[in-house]
Amino acid sequence: MDFNGRTFWKHPTGKGLKVKVPVAGESLPQGPQNAPHNPIALNQYHVSPSFPIVPPSTLECLRTKIRSFLGGQGPRSSPLSASKMGKTPSSSYSTSALLPPSTKMSSGVSFQTQGRHWRIGRTWYDFSTFDHPGGSEILYLARDRFSDSTYAFESHHMDQEKARKIIKKYAVGEELQKELERLNPTPAPKLTKPGDFYYDLRLRVLVMFREKSSKAGNSRGKKVNVGPTPLCLNLFYASFLVWVFAVYNTLYVNPSVVSAVFQGVAGAVLGAFGHNWIHQPKYKFYALLSLDTIGFSSTGWYREHILQHHMYTNTPLDNHFRGTDPFLITDPTVPRNFFQKYVTPILNPVILTFGLWGNYGFHLGEVLKGNEPVSIGKLFLPTLVYLFYSTSGVYGLGLFWLNTATTSIYYFTMALMNHNSENTLNVKTRNEAKDWGEAQISSCADWSIQGKFLPSIIYLWLNYHCVHHLFPLTDFSHHRDIQGILMETCRDHGVEYVAGEFWTIYKEMVESFSSPRSLFMEINCYNGS
Repeated sequence: MDFNGRTFWKHPTGKGLKVKVPVAGESLPQGPQNAPHNPIALNQYHVSPSFPIVPPSTLECLRTKIRSFLGGQGPRSSPLSASKMGKTPSSSYSTSALLPPSTKMSSGVSFQTQGRHWRIGRTWYDFSTFDHPGGSEILYLARDRFSDSTYAFESHHMDQEKARKIIKKYAVGEELQKELERLNPTPAPKLTKPGDFYYDLRLRVLVMFREKSSKAGNSRGKKVNVGPTPLCLNLFYASFLVWVFAVYNTLYVNPSVVSAVFQGVAGAVLGAFGHNWIHQPKYKFYALLSLDTIGFSSTGWYREHILQHHMYTNTPLDNHFRGTDPFLITDPTVPRNFFQKYVTPILNPVILTFGLWGNYGFHLGEVLKGNEPVSIGKLFLPTLVYLFYSTSGVYGLGLFWLNTATTSIYYFTMALMNHNSENTLNVKTRNEAKDWGEAQISSCADWSIQGKFLPSIIYLWLNYHCVHHLFPLTDFSHHRDIQGILMETCRDHGVEYVAGEFWTIYKEMVESFSSPRSLFMEINCYNGS
């Protein structure tokens, strides 16, 4: 796109809304084609703000590189933090503290970043001196890689009353608020309020956890436990040992097709645990043991899965939205060619055999380009490839490929079912969602919702996916407890909730690959704006 102005964005099909990019210093006319409500154009297609972009200083670039090498962790305090200025964040500001928004890539999608401050519910905050209980890394990733922090704040703090009281004192002053709004014209969702679907659902679930805590002999006023149950932890330890045994068995004891397939199944179960652990800071090392060992990246998932896929599910800002292009098309708004309509949907199991390698290769490319930090986890997969080749030659490589193919088919089939059923691709329903929680209900598919924790292992615990998206910090061993509250709240608020049968949803997924369900429609990326 030409950032000197006079450039327009068009729908990939050649149809759709056009958005004019203003020249520096030029105001944006508020006509029907230029109203700044189009989140797709404003974010994915780099709409330039009406002021010249000032590149960061050499020192700032160096700081960014250092933070990237350390895994994206930001500084504990900024050079212009309130403590060093001798003032509270809201009292005053220096113009040098402002950082014009820049564009950052996150797994193939571009976002206009928030500068030196955080935007939550249309209010700007300075958390540079805040000791975040969940760690500083996730705090700075939310600011430095994405355009808004509202959804991340709402979905990761069940006790909103307490969380909002804490952050209130970090709000910047009125003058700085206005200047930051001018510098950041991207869509800004509002915080939910009492009476909204997601606000009420969150409160009901919090009450449930407090009651469970009280029955366990703890004070109702203390922090509730949403972490793994003892059964969940013990099952993880057993699953990891089974995977280690499976690798050893295929390498040195019985290098056969059956052994390789068994290793692949064990790897898929381990990956399911990694999907669970990546959301819980306390178990981040477990995520590395579960994801990096089988070829995924826990560092990549920590950003793209938590702050991108979960926040912008089934929109162009979701890194999964075009993850299988050009073979399996999941965008419901674009037409399919002959090959995509009649051939690849039927061959989806064959295509998915390459899923793990595609995931590894894409992330490795981002690391080499400097977009992602280097991690020791990137060495695990090539090490296993070397071991299989050194023990059994080309035959060993074939066995290892069969193992990764099994893991890929098993895991990615379940994951694609979660977001490609008929209900999840109804763009009209999603656009009408009044808040982020309602949008998640419209973007996730559930099945076997009465299943207990242990039997749900066959679905890799992805069958309670709406609950998982709405409460990402909550361990999947609690999902069944929340399911009834979710359905009751949907009924009370008139929110349509659809749960299906496994094979019905699988069939709908294959059909969605073949046929667009919301052709030429525009997707609202920021529900509640």
